[in-house]
Amino acid sequence: MMDKLEGSMLTRCKLPLWLGLLLLLAVVGLLVPLIYFAVRANSKACVDGLQAQKECQELNQHLQRQLDQASREKEAEAATCNRSVVTLRESLKKEQAQVAKFQGELKILNQTLKDALADVERLRRQNENSSKNNASSCSSFLFVVIAVLVLNAPLT
Repeated sequence: MMDKLEGSMLTRCKLPLWLGLLLLLAVVGLLVPLIYFAVRANSKACVDGLQAQKECQELNQHLQRQLDQASREKEAEAATCNRSVVTLRESLKKEQAQVAKFQGELKILNQTLKDALADVERLRRQNENSSKNNASSCSSFLFVVIAVLVLNAPLT
């Protein structure tokens, strides 16, 4: 009975010949294109293309790093320029304020000079009217010269 059982198991485990041939054809049918594509993938043209692509990517990465560095440098230069502009504007405002102050002082000094000249002219007329001597005219002229010198002294 064991013999019979062993014989029936062997026949059950055996594949039919047509199924084995079909599997062999399927394996060969898949193996041939696989070998063909493996040969093509390792061909010189394909390897050269992959190498060129790798070099291109490396060059692109190098150029991108250079671009990033140049961009950072330009941003730093722009920040420096902006700070310089701010500083120059502040200096300009201070200078404009100083010019306005000096113009105000100049107006005051000019008015003082006009007043002094008017006083000198008034004194000259008084001297002419009172018929004083020539020395008195010289003293009034001297007074005008001193007044002009004194008024011009703060400007220098």
